[in-house]
Amino acid sequence: MALARQILVVEDEFLIAMELEQTLVAAGYQVVGPAASVGAALGLLQQVRPNAAVLDVNLAGQRVTPVAIVLRAMAVPFVLTSAYGAADLSDEEVLRDAVNVGKPTTAQGLLCELSRLLRAQERL
Repeated sequence: MALARQILVVEDEFLIAMELEQTLVAAGYQVVGPAASVGAALGLLQQVRPNAAVLDVNLAGQRVTPVAIVLRAMAVPFVLTSAYGAADLSDEEVLRDAVNVGKPTTAQGLLCELSRLLRAQERL
């Protein structure tokens, strides 16, 4: 039996984090977190290397950029779930080119993007 792929969830809004977790678990993923802060997410990344991540951009007024930089260095793909648009992220290279499924997001949209990222990662 194959192990479930691990997805790091970084989201500071409790209800949204729980909804993301439920969506991912129902789709067969194992959730790492959810982490509600940059510090918590970085701590999790010292313990585990997830297969992918779902990141909110704004965590209680702090940008998720440090987490995205570590994920990029670990070659872990990530998707953003944020209401920020491309212009809002243009000054941060690590976030600028990431896929943003928006906020609120649909389960179908999120799962489709994660599946695409994971398939692309497997080809590397």
